[in-house]
Amino acid sequence: MRNGLHTLFPNIYTILKRALTLPVGSVSTERNFSKLKLIKTRLRSAMGNDRLEGLMIMSCENDINFIYEEVIEHFGKTSPYLFRALH
Repeated sequence: MRNGLHTLFPNIYTILKRALTLPVGSVSTERNFSKLKLIKTRLRSAMGNDRLEGLMIMSCENDINFIYEEVIEHFGKTSPYLFRALH
C-alpha cells in the first residue's frame, strides 16, 4: 500500500487480505441442497433427523472409498448375533 495504512491498521489489513481470498461461489452448498431435495421427497418427509443426516453424509461424501468387507468384519465383531447374520 502506498500510503502506509497497512502499518497503521494491521488488523484491518489482515482481515481484508483474508476476505479477498475467500471463494465467491456457493456451488457446493447449492449442490448439497439439491441432494437434500432428492433425498427428502414428500413421501419421505416423515424421516427422522438421524436417518436424514446419515443419508446426506452418504450422498455428499460419496467420493470417500472404503472396503465393505472391513466394515462387515468390524460390525460382525461387535456381537455374535451380527457375526452369524453377516457371514
